[in-house]
Amino acid sequence: MSFALGLVGCGGMGRRHIRGIERLAKTGTLNFELAAVCDVLPANSGMAADMAEAATGLRPGQFHDFEHMLKTVKLDGLIITTTPEMHTGMGMLALDAGLHIMVEKPVTLTVAEGVKLVAAAQSVGKRLAVAENYRRDPINRLARALIDKGAIGRPYLAVQSSSSAGENVVITPWRHLKNRGGIVVDMGVHYTDILEYLLGPMDSVFGLNTVVDAQRRDANGIMHPADAEDLSVGVAQFRSGAVANWLLNMAGRGENHFARMVYGIGGTLGIPGDRTGQPLRLTMREDGQDRPLTNDDLLALAPEYHLDRVTAALFGGERLTHYELEWATIDANLLGIEQADFVEAVVSGREPEVDGVQGLRSLALVFAFLESGLLGRMVHVDDILAGRLSAYEASIGATP
Repeated sequence: MSFALGLVGCGGMGRRHIRGIERLAKTGTLNFELAAVCDVLPANSGMAADMAEAATGLRPGQFHDFEHMLKTVKLDGLIITTTPEMHTGMGMLALDAGLHIMVEKPVTLTVAEGVKLVAAAQSVGKRLAVAENYRRDPINRLARALIDKGAIGRPYLAVQSSSSAGENVVITPWRHLKNRGGIVVDMGVHYTDILEYLLGPMDSVFGLNTVVDAQRRDANGIMHPADAEDLSVGVAQFRSGAVANWLLNMAGRGENHFARMVYGIGGTLGIPGDRTGQPLRLTMREDGQDRPLTNDDLLALAPEYHLDRVTAALFGGERLTHYELEWATIDANLLGIEQADFVEAVVSGREPEVDGVQGLRSLALVFAFLESGLLGRMVHVDDILAGRLSAYEASIGATP
């Protein structure tokens, strides 16, 4: 293979990306070589190298110093799976070394840093992709196809609402620290991205936010400090005129819930949780009556819906309405799709599906909810992107 990728950050997220590489290899859709892995912890980089060798038959170079890796190995691109506050510095170094980069979401710790990273990539003519996986789910692809085809008529309302986690640590304690990104940002960028993927740009938001749990309990019962907001409630308006209802409760006790609904003048589309494989629920309004549609009906309404070659190979079909796979396989598939798209974009000279601009918008929208909560008024996303409103961002203490 002629395209050489490096990976920096070999913790949990980095190893999930290697499982994505394994899935690409197993389905004959791997379009690059993982040439190097890097982590400050030798145990992490060693585990990543072992996994990559088992997956592809080729052992990547193993590094503990990022700049040394950039100088030692001839790379075409880099996947950055470190924590968010490291994305900008590592991304700048990689761009200076002539590499294309894909960063895990969120694109950067702050919007100001994201603006700089996007501008830097554009100035040197390199691709900047953001690893956003939810939109890649085949069920979300079908949802988009149905909306675009007018299956529910003109959309006027979207609902994105979820509650879970309680007082527990979500994956790792750093996700609950404002200076490391915060859980509302970490999860919220998924949902701002999917809302814009389905219904186009959002221009303005109003939000209320709070810290419910100032401490979080990990799986061993150890308590960790938490100063980042874990509840965000708000509304947003799309450029089309449609409205979004937003609830992200990462302190939810009792019954968990997830709802993603799109309401149109001709019907309602219920979209299941990401990475579940469950089918869509489409109800059409005809002559004052509601008519639920079958999966075959959905495919008939979206004749142009076909998954791309890589997605179809990974999930087992071009026109899926549902699927049954283990969660780890689903997760790896979606990461593999991100990787394949990034490399194909570089090779073909096009933009990746989720480029730096879109990844930055997703981050800015979540910050808009947070800034709005401080100001007590509606906030325009353009004011966040331009740095005209940045009180919340300034409280993070970042040095963009």
